[in-house]
Amino acid sequence: MSFADRITHDITGRKCAEQALRDAKEFSENLIRTANVMILGLDVEGNVNLLNDAGEEITGYSFTELRGKSWSILVPRDRFPQVWAEFDSLVGGTAGKTFENPILTKSGEERYIAWRNSVVKVNDKVVATISFGNDITERKAAEEALRRHEENYRRFVAQSSEGIFREEMDAPVSIDLPEDELVQHILFDSYMAECNDALARMYGFTSGEQLIGKRLSEMLEMDDPRNIELTREYIRSGFKVEERESHEVDINGSPKVFRNSMIGIVENRRLLRTWGIQRDVTEQVKAAEGQKKAEQLLVKSEERFRVALKDSPITVFNQDRDLRYTWIYNPQDWQQEAIGKTDAEILGSKQSASLEELKRRVLKTGMALRQEMMIPNGDRTYAFDVSIEPLFDTDGNAIGITGASMDIAQLREMTDRLQDARDKLAQEKSYLESEIQTELGFEEIIGQSPALLDVLKDVRVVAPTESTVLLLGETGTGKELVARSLHSLSSRRNQTFIKLNCAAVPVGLLESELFGHEKGAFTGAVSQKIGRIELADKGTLLLDEIGELPLVLQPKLLRVLQDREFERLGGVRTLRVDVRIMSSTNRDLHQDVADKKFREDLFYRLNVFPIELPALRRRRTDIPILVHHFVGKHSARMGKHIDTIPIETMKVLQNWNWPGNIRELENMIERMVILSKTHVLADPPIELDAPHEVGEDNLTKMEREHIVRVLRETNGVLSGVDGAASRLGIKRTTLQSMLKRFGIELENYRGESGSYGPG
Repeated sequence: MSFADRITHDITGRKCAEQALRDAKEFSENLIRTANVMILGLDVEGNVNLLNDAGEEITGYSFTELRGKSWSILVPRDRFPQVWAEFDSLVGGTAGKTFENPILTKSGEERYIAWRNSVVKVNDKVVATISFGNDITERKAAEEALRRHEENYRRFVAQSSEGIFREEMDAPVSIDLPEDELVQHILFDSYMAECNDALARMYGFTSGEQLIGKRLSEMLEMDDPRNIELTREYIRSGFKVEERESHEVDINGSPKVFRNSMIGIVENRRLLRTWGIQRDVTEQVKAAEGQKKAEQLLVKSEERFRVALKDSPITVFNQDRDLRYTWIYNPQDWQQEAIGKTDAEILGSKQSASLEELKRRVLKTGMALRQEMMIPNGDRTYAFDVSIEPLFDTDGNAIGITGASMDIAQLREMTDRLQDARDKLAQEKSYLESEIQTELGFEEIIGQSPALLDVLKDVRVVAPTESTVLLLGETGTGKELVARSLHSLSSRRNQTFIKLNCAAVPVGLLESELFGHEKGAFTGAVSQKIGRIELADKGTLLLDEIGELPLVLQPKLLRVLQDREFERLGGVRTLRVDVRIMSSTNRDLHQDVADKKFREDLFYRLNVFPIELPALRRRRTDIPILVHHFVGKHSARMGKHIDTIPIETMKVLQNWNWPGNIRELENMIERMVILSKTHVLADPPIELDAPHEVGEDNLTKMEREHIVRVLRETNGVLSGVDGAASRLGIKRTTLQSMLKRFGIELENYRGESGSYGPG
């Protein structure tokens, strides 16, 4: 490169550098001029050499008016000497980087500025200062108003004639403890943490400080049962009582009577402290004439302290006129990092709309408001009881708000749980009343045959366990009675025994009956319904005719057996239950599993401990005992005296097949008692006139013939009081199964004349 080229190259580089320097200077000047904070530059003498647009707007001066002039125009040295002292220290290198001070604007208004300062040095010598300032005049006014508000409130409390106190627990106490244990904790493990002088004077002290640390048990008359009952009432009311008397003693041991209103602060189901107001009504109680006046004074006193009592805050906060948080005490999760932000910036405009509307109403009207609010945040919804009051400046203008909120989610949850419990008890009562009406009438398990004794032996073995039991046997063999015996011998004997006949409920309603449903789950579901499984919680559930359970519901029952949980129809909340499930059937479930009519996994869950009840024809030695029992039962009910049962009659009864088992036997005995005219039991109906010795080979034939006779008598009618099923002492569904098994066509017997009809 030639010498000329090098010169050209150097000149070009220098011009580029100069242009870059001009561009950087222009950018810096624009940045300083348009910054949204006040920027003020001073030389070491305090003369102004820099003021941006924000500074002009705050001070009312233009930069041209102040350039080269002392900043004493803004901060007169004789009026604000401490500010000049800070400036001198800053130039001297000993001042802090931040401070706050007032300035005078061009209009003479005093504005408060928070400064962040730095210095400019040349050869390690300070030659100028540059400061960044925020106008905090409104914040200062709000803080001053709040300080005065708090000072007035504390002075008001200190001068009040009512005692105001706060008692703390030694340690948080679970409110789920038994009531007697919780009473002991409240009486012996709490102490006075804060109170005013008025409260101290009630006990004979001169100042509230003398009561601090005193135990509640030192002040109450512990042998007075009324104080124990007051504590119980405090617990039962959800730790909120009003206008209740406590009987205590003063420093001299003299009895005192106080009127108390108290509210407990509970967090995470633990009692932390108690707030309250108290008035000495000793003289009023002694003089009945003054009692009414004392109560009226107490009511007026409570009105003055309404916010302190009812809204005893878990969260207390202040917000400025733009509803930006300036102070929060004990914030909730969603209020963390909230200082300087609005509710909309924290929660979103949609979620915060109702809360902000309430606060703006307070700012606009200048009147305090209280309201319950639901505040959604993420996957959780907060429930608050919110009280908002305006903050005023010296001219009476609302410059912000102060508020207190109490989380009432636990209270709402407890209320909902209480309502659920009431609904469950009401439905359980209705169910039990219907069960009493439909009770089979068995007094006890009657018989001594080996087959029956084997069953009872199995019952005694499995009853104390929690195992699932499957009761097998023909209809009328007493499966429900055995299930009730299993329940009464188990550890759940003091809990509920619930039964559901799966064959007696229409398929469309069976899911609702078993699992319950939520309001609106289907057409006609106008209220929530508790299902049989939920009713049987902590107790026993018998699923009769389990073989009739539709395949679509079997997986839900399997889930209950495996995981102890389910959902109501139309519900989204998973419920857990502790229930022992028993089931019974007269069907061959093994065959149903093979035919794909019953789930194999559900069958194995139900078949943990099967008990097969013998048919009555397999325990013929028990028939005389049962006959005597039923004769005594029904003759007493009908006002008859029957003490003789002919031997021939007993033989006929023992030899009969009894397809309906014990239920058919009882129905037959009831008919014979009705027909008895004397103290001798009437002869059995002619259809029981069978051979005295019946072999197993003849039983099926006899069953078929007996059913055919009854069908002819009833003209083929199965249901109803006079239907064939009722006469046979079996269920309609069981009779239909037997007709199919024996190949009996029902249409052949309908429309006949009765009385056996044509042969």
